[in-house]
Amino acid sequence: MKLVNVGCGAVYHPAWINLDAAPSAPEVKRSDARDGLPFPDASVDAVYHSHMLEHLDAASARAFLRECHRVLRPGGVLRVVVPDLEGIAQAYLCELGSAKAGGDRTLYEWCRMELTDQAARTRSGGAMEPFLHNLSAAQVAIVRTRAGKEVEAHVTADGARSRWRRATPAKIWLHLRRKIVEVFAWLLGGSWMSAALNEGWFRQSGEVHRVMYDRLSLAQLLVDSGFAEPKKVIAGESAIPDYAEYGLDAIDGVIRKPDSLFMEAIRR
Repeated sequence: MKLVNVGCGAVYHPAWINLDAAPSAPEVKRSDARDGLPFPDASVDAVYHSHMLEHLDAASARAFLRECHRVLRPGGVLRVVVPDLEGIAQAYLCELGSAKAGGDRTLYEWCRMELTDQAARTRSGGAMEPFLHNLSAAQVAIVRTRAGKEVEAHVTADGARSRWRRATPAKIWLHLRRKIVEVFAWLLGGSWMSAALNEGWFRQSGEVHRVMYDRLSLAQLLVDSGFAEPKKVIAGESAIPDYAEYGLDAIDGVIRKPDSLFMEAIRR
């Protein structure tokens, strides 16, 4: 089977064709999803992307999903994973009630940031990263129930080293070019122009969330993009044969991103 993982980041499997705009390893091919998918029509058995769609604006998301439809064979499976707006909103309201009643505010603060931070942030990590740095081990364990093992990249030395190892030569060169442009902006317009350029550059970097989805809006978007039978599934459930063995959404039964909405649809 030809299996494609788009925008894989650092989560990939050798049985899949792994694509990312900024490859994190030699096993990952460079491909920006906004430019289309590098496959002929009806040539792929399954397309998977996790926590990527929300980084595209509405028009780009529709265009990308039409590309997924184009490359899938009839009967092929599209698997989409995004932050679950419905679940995040429910968790926030639950923790808000607990905090108002005098309970621990850790999860309340985290759920509030889940709703707003990654859409509003103007620098990498937003408010989430410093928040995590100031937590105790017990509080980190509480946040992990929502954020999964992703918190390790922010609160442990091993996570910090792992993030540095993902700083490829291409990323380092991009960073240097950005700093050079910032200097010229400061010379031309002072600190305000430099700050405005820096914020605009960051917001185009792909880190911010452009759209949030719940089960209804994502299912409708899939239908509008030509897919049939959109269905919410759990992390280890899939119409893709032996999917759980690839360890993309869960490893040994532990979900990588517990705050996710998992949905599949079929190309007819």
